[in-house]
Amino acid sequence: MRRLYDLHGLHGPDLRGVRPFEVIGLVWAANVIGAAILIVDYLVVLPFPDDVSTPEVVRGNVFLGFALVGFSWLVLGVVGAPRARRALGWTVRGTPPNAEERELTLNLPWWLFWMQVALWAFSCVVFFYANLDVSAMYALQLSTATIISGLATAATSYLLCMRLFKSAITRVLALSPPKAGTSAGVAQKAIFIWSLTTGVPVLGLIGLVAFAGETGVSLRQVAVSGLVVGLGALATGFVATVLFAKSVGEPLGDLTEALAAIEEGDLSVEVPVNDAGEIGQLQSGLNNMVYALKEREQLRDLFGRHVGEDVARLALSRGVDLGGEEREAAALFVDVIGSTTFAATHSAAEVVAALNRFFEVVVAVVSEFGGLVNKFEGDAALCIFGAPLELHDPAASALAAARTMAQRLRAEVPDLDAGIGVSHGLVIAGNIGSTERLEYTVIGDAVNEAARLTEQAKDRPERVVASERIIDRAGYGEQRRWRLLEPILLRGRLEETTLAVPL
Repeated sequence: MRRLYDLHGLHGPDLRGVRPFEVIGLVWAANVIGAAILIVDYLVVLPFPDDVSTPEVVRGNVFLGFALVGFSWLVLGVVGAPRARRALGWTVRGTPPNAEERELTLNLPWWLFWMQVALWAFSCVVFFYANLDVSAMYALQLSTATIISGLATAATSYLLCMRLFKSAITRVLALSPPKAGTSAGVAQKAIFIWSLTTGVPVLGLIGLVAFAGETGVSLRQVAVSGLVVGLGALATGFVATVLFAKSVGEPLGDLTEALAAIEEGDLSVEVPVNDAGEIGQLQSGLNNMVYALKEREQLRDLFGRHVGEDVARLALSRGVDLGGEEREAAALFVDVIGSTTFAATHSAAEVVAALNRFFEVVVAVVSEFGGLVNKFEGDAALCIFGAPLELHDPAASALAAARTMAQRLRAEVPDLDAGIGVSHGLVIAGNIGSTERLEYTVIGDAVNEAARLTEQAKDRPERVVASERIIDRAGYGEQRRWRLLEPILLRGRLEETTLAVPL
């Protein structure tokens, strides 16, 4: 599990532990600020009739407000702190969260929100009953102001907690990716935040104006109160909107940058999943997409290494079907001389290393002249020029590759000697096998003749033998580099073949 964390970058410097006192301190500070604003509104802004808002009543309500703030602090410390410790203790220990801790971590912001709503609702009820004997309207006004401030405070505190828990949520969602329908979406959150931080305060402002006549306050008081309450609603809504916009805009910015990097071919990008809703699903989906693209590129690379880049590219563009097509192509067959003796006198590691060096030269030369290494057969290789991709002069390309290959093998792999045979003719090139397991191969007389010519090449000092047929098909520039020998009857052939060797 620790290795999984390292893979997801969960021990980076930006992913620190979140201690319970940080959580409770943030919530308590938000509620103290909300309570202070409410007290100022009560003392200065809200329009209450002078006959009911006497100094004794005001003083009693202020003291009651301080008592309720202390009570909320006590409840947050006694109930909220243990809950936060259970949810976030793993971030401090530096250990992976278990299933219960993951669930508690994701639910903690909402749990704290509803806890604050309950505390403010309790304060609303206390203020209402404490002032009911003064005036029912006065008690209703005061309790309404309390719940409006409480809802706005709880919503703002929720947004602040989400930012504080961002690293912890990232860790949890790295282990348990978000699923559709398990969390509120962006639209629901936007409506929720607007309702509590702007909609409810504005409704309170409307109520203040609507019932101003029944409270007996002056028009000046209503105007001042309306102005202050309106500005407060604007400020609260603006702060909440900025926090919400950052919670949406920042991850979307990361996604945009990641998509741009992917478009440029960078598949090393990975975005942190720090939201349990729709944005988190986008983040997780992008990471899964990058993983799938990496896997596809690895398969394509592996496929290309096994069958050749040209065959792989052709298969990806046209699809893979059984069958073949006739092609005029050249075949080059190269086989190690004395491989049995070499294997008997060297260790297995030395044999493999020598063969790898040998085939590196073969592949490099064949690729240089536009051919395809069709298959490896132990210590031999069959190479094709003119299939699956057409060449302007496959005969000349194969002959030039044979000459170059012989020179490079003598210079770069002196431990191994090899014979090279080259032929040309009509072949069938395509996918042979079954729908479950197939192989791209080339079948035809030219392939058989190249293998027989390789046997002759092993006895020649040039180590390269071609047929007269391929010499005739090559251009003059390549023909003048070869000389013809006496015709001979190759093993398994019915007619004599005129051989050619490089000058």
